[in-house]
Amino acid sequence: MAEKMRQIRLKSKEERRFKQGHPWVYSNELQEVPRGMEPGELLSLHDAAGNFCAYGFGHPGSLISFRELSRDAQEPGITQGGVSSAFFLGKFKVAWSFRKSWFQVRQSMRLIYGEADGLSGLIIDRFCNPEQTVYVVQPHSAGMDRHLPAIVEAIVQLAIDAGEPAQGWIVLRRDASSREREGLTREPVRVLQLRDGGETTDPLALETLKSFRFSVPGVMGSTLDLSSDLVSGQKTGFFFDQLQNIRLLETLLLRKWRLEEAGGRKETRILDLCSYVGQWGTHLLQVLAERKALPALITCVDASEPALRFAEKNLKDAARKMGISDLVRVECIKADVLDPLQGLHEGGYDVVIADPPAFIKNRKSIPQGKQAYVSLFQTALTRARPGGLVACCSCSQLLSNEDFFEVLGKATRRSKRSVRWIAQGAPSIDHFSRLEFQEGHYLKCQIAQVGEASVS
Repeated sequence: MAEKMRQIRLKSKEERRFKQGHPWVYSNELQEVPRGMEPGELLSLHDAAGNFCAYGFGHPGSLISFRELSRDAQEPGITQGGVSSAFFLGKFKVAWSFRKSWFQVRQSMRLIYGEADGLSGLIIDRFCNPEQTVYVVQPHSAGMDRHLPAIVEAIVQLAIDAGEPAQGWIVLRRDASSREREGLTREPVRVLQLRDGGETTDPLALETLKSFRFSVPGVMGSTLDLSSDLVSGQKTGFFFDQLQNIRLLETLLLRKWRLEEAGGRKETRILDLCSYVGQWGTHLLQVLAERKALPALITCVDASEPALRFAEKNLKDAARKMGISDLVRVECIKADVLDPLQGLHEGGYDVVIADPPAFIKNRKSIPQGKQAYVSLFQTALTRARPGGLVACCSCSQLLSNEDFFEVLGKATRRSKRSVRWIAQGAPSIDHFSRLEFQEGHYLKCQIAQVGEASVS
């Protein structure tokens, strides 16, 4: 760290966006990038006249040259020596206080959502059950990566202050491909003790984390238990962002099945394309049980065999806990959803979910990614029975809302089905938005009801 905090200045005609609240500064908005600046170095940002704007992390080789940390010139947790654990602890407590309005204390959630929580480049998911808590940490920027010791210290203190159970861990996931954009290498996963931040290689702890059982909000105020791999599973091991969309689909089904005649179908069928660990289907089991829409078949399709094993376990465990095991069949199919899917009957499912990973990773892949979405959504629409519901989702930030609707339109026409788009979803509350930061608005969801008749 430099002995004196380095200063950078905005161009006079490039100040407006940042001063209106955007947390990033791009390289072409700066008067110059200082020679010798290190990736993740702590900087103070000033306007063209020399007035202080913010503290943040700089990067000489990234399009994002500055990531805001604080706009308070007297911020006590930031000095020329770096960012203290007290600064991070203050941010964590604010984030935790907000989420306690929406989640029960022992329910899992995203605790830190990067820019939305004022910590650009940092993701922390909190997984918990009655006896254990796990914080999975993903530093996506060089600045956050450099300050991992302070972040870990703050998490340990947060856990103490929150009265977390004595048994718990901090999992450092520095294996995301997005790190490469900041010149960071992928590092092996590290597991630390929650009580003191000390590293552990305890085989029992690692075994627990590779199939961790955690609690999430269920339907109508209940709690649902799921299992996932927090060490090597996708992202942090789970996707909390879809909870609100699952809730929307649950609400529609509760209403729909209340009004429909009981016993109208021999078997309720749900198809989950890109199922991962089966969270959509596991949630919907509660609706099936509540509305007595049983017996049921839940079919999970995913390219990952380990994910399908978790999906089968989560569904069967939930059915057993609800006392409906004898009325629920689970079918897992290992397949690429963009390939022709054999055995999935057209017009055969009451509910179809299409929740794929991001098909668009960069601007060059937008055309190809849009075609992939069209193909998947067409498959989803054709597999729904007349009157069935279809949820189509995208987590590609580079797919605009306009492009998303264009993709849905093409899929609708190619499906040759009559389709009514009846509801629009949103990210979970723990993935809240900042209107001045459009880059954070990535998740899109539309739910349709497929008409009773085909169209030419």
